[in-house]
Amino acid sequence: MMYDKIYENTKHVFGINPEFILKKYARKIDRTKPVLDIGIGQGRNSLYLLKEGFNVEGIDPSRVAIETVLTVSQKENVKINAYQTDFRDFIPKEIPYSAILVFGLIQILDWDSIHTLMDRINQWTQKGSLIFITAFSTNDSMYKKYSKDWMKVGKNSFRDENDNYRTFLEPNEIVELFKDYRSIYHWEGLGPEHRHGNSPIEQHELIEFVTEKD
Repeated sequence: MMYDKIYENTKHVFGINPEFILKKYARKIDRTKPVLDIGIGQGRNSLYLLKEGFNVEGIDPSRVAIETVLTVSQKENVKINAYQTDFRDFIPKEIPYSAILVFGLIQILDWDSIHTLMDRINQWTQKGSLIFITAFSTNDSMYKKYSKDWMKVGKNSFRDENDNYRTFLEPNEIVELFKDYRSIYHWEGLGPEHRHGNSPIEQHELIEFVTEKD
């Protein structure tokens, strides 16, 4: 798959630091139950939580991602349960989760998959569980490019000939999607400059969201 090549060729595709909202609100996570990292990638967020003493599980469809996380966790002398699977197929061994991480995933899903993801989140959590989310806004500079070059397949959602998706959320739409949850933190604006490996510097209009299940 595409991300196998990306992870094989670049050591820290998304950097080494955890997401800002995770560091800011990790203290609110119930430590008596595990955290699930959906789309664990190379593990920067999960490894942060592991070092802070949390019990973490991670899933990712990329074989290289899971192998990388397991290798690094062994070197760091922390234990993680990491599985090569998609969230649609994942069957948790222990629920509910105290928190679920959804970083950088929504923008590469179509709307059917986004609604499936939300259903899974609801099934796998209980009152007090936290959900951490980042997504791309329709204000992002790349929105016009995808709307022009890719086929429209849904509301602010586009697909290329290889079935890759980009979906952008309108301002405050994330709150409406999780209207049955209690918002703890919500910010939308221009994120920091960054690069993926040796790629050009990028800067995106981001949505950062932390919400609690009522």
